[in-house]
Amino acid sequence: MKRSVPVLLYHHVSPDRPITPSGFEAQLRFLLDQQYRCFSMGDLLHVVRGEKAVGQPAFVLTFDDGYRDNWEHVFPILEKLSIPATIYLVTERVGAEGFLTWADIKTMAASGLVTFGSHTHTHRHFIRQQPYENLEEELRQSKSLIEAHLHAPCEHLAWPWGDYESSWLRLAKTVGYATASTTLSGANTAGTNPYELRRINVRRESIDWMKSRLRWNEFAVPSAAFGFFYGWDRRLKVWWNRESPYSHG
Repeated sequence: MKRSVPVLLYHHVSPDRPITPSGFEAQLRFLLDQQYRCFSMGDLLHVVRGEKAVGQPAFVLTFDDGYRDNWEHVFPILEKLSIPATIYLVTERVGAEGFLTWADIKTMAASGLVTFGSHTHTHRHFIRQQPYENLEEELRQSKSLIEAHLHAPCEHLAWPWGDYESSWLRLAKTVGYATASTTLSGANTAGTNPYELRRINVRRESIDWMKSRLRWNEFAVPSAAFGFFYGWDRRLKVWWNRESPYSHG
């Protein structure tokens, strides 16, 4: 059976948040104890292109928004366990209160463990219903700022809240991104569109919860089925509650 590579999505990791540093570390140690390999986003790109086989369980670690606690609490754990991660930055917020500074970002990038991607420039100012004034400029500005500060290519994008339209995928490619991540569930395997990568939004530090998600998302067929049925479940909840189908991002 063809393996799928689950992509884990985190936001905050902090003692005053649902996912604490100790809980986060316990989740990573559980994955390592279960013989999971941690792929980079670049590794995943090779997988979905059919250029890299997945011989054992694997996962990818991502963080959205670029919060300061990623430096204070996440990065020391990544260093301790030698685990790579991708952090998607809202470049307008870099240096603002509660967010990473460019000094933090440069130090993490220099470690070789952390890759930085774009979460657009403004994230629509964190107002979900606010439209992009110029999406292409959002994508180009964020990418160019990250590249100018890190002197390295910025190849990865995550759509804020996972909201995107099919026409935007070609634009992301045109601007120069190699991947784009959503907040939708489903399989990441050979043939998956690299601009519609699926992710698991980690909202709790329970190991049992993690086990259940991994069982559904380790192989392509059950992962795709989970994404399909979970997607319908979310759409029904959206209809009932009149909310957006996408997770906070």
